Amino acid sequence: MTGVAALLAIWSVWLWWPPASAHRLRPAVRSRGVPRVRAPVVLGVVVLVPPVLGIVLDGVRGAALGWVVGVLGAAMAWTVRRSRAGRQRSAVRDQVARGCGELAGLLRAGYPPGRAMEIVGLDSPLLAGIAAHRRVGGDAAEALRAAARRPGASGLAGLAASWTIAERTGAAMATSLDDLATNLAAERDLARTVGTEVAAARLTGRLLGGLPLVGLGLGYAVGGDPIGYLTGSATGLACLAIGGGLAAVGLVWSDALADRAGRLR
Repeated sequence: MTGVAALLAIWSVWLWWPPASAHRLRPAVRSRGVPRVRAPVVLGVVVLVPPVLGIVLDGVRGAALGWVVGVLGAAMAWTVRRSRAGRQRSAVRDQVARGCGELAGLLRAGYPPGRAMEIVGLDSPLLAGIAAHRRVGGDAAEALRAAARRPGASGLAGLAASWTIAERTGAAMATSLDDLATNLAAERDLARTVGTEVAAARLTGRLLGGLPLVGLGLGYAVGGDPIGYLTGSATGLACLAIGGGLAAVGLVWSDALADRAGRLR
């Protein structure tokens, strides 16, 4: 049964883990009509399938073990997924701030906006997609506004406004982009500072989530058999199921609080 529980744990994390392609920066202009699996659906599958499989293999004990494996596996994979999303959000924020600064410098040097966007896009996948959209006749300002809805890319809304004003009035963009780049750099530095401060609280929550394992080790250290009790009696199985659920909820809750406190945009 231990081997089955381990396999269920690996399966749960694998199912909830985002594919490698999900970590890459998506194009600024998304294609419509592509179906996406909602996260709650995946989460429900991860949580419910292990206990169903467990009850088929080992009755009530298998259901309890499968429930614990499912909720804890989903909780751990959820925290990893959120951490990666936070790192990607920070990378996008850095890319936008750096790109706006480089774009302002090229405009001051006399480059036309379209050419400047293409040059900056050589080092910025996000702006490269917008430049490609513009080359095929698309509206750059519309593409910028669409890209600004991505987490961490809200600064592109200011670039879209400057681009629209420049197209309609012929006004120079360099001055407004200088101010925008300065503000985005300050926002990026603030986000890094807040993220550093929140990291301690996030780590504390994750350490507290692992305390039940320490308790099991202490039980064996004093000569007991906690796992045998938890898996060998109805009371133990009830404690195992409730404790596993509470541990998963606590892990997700503490990580969500830290994530919300550290998120700017």
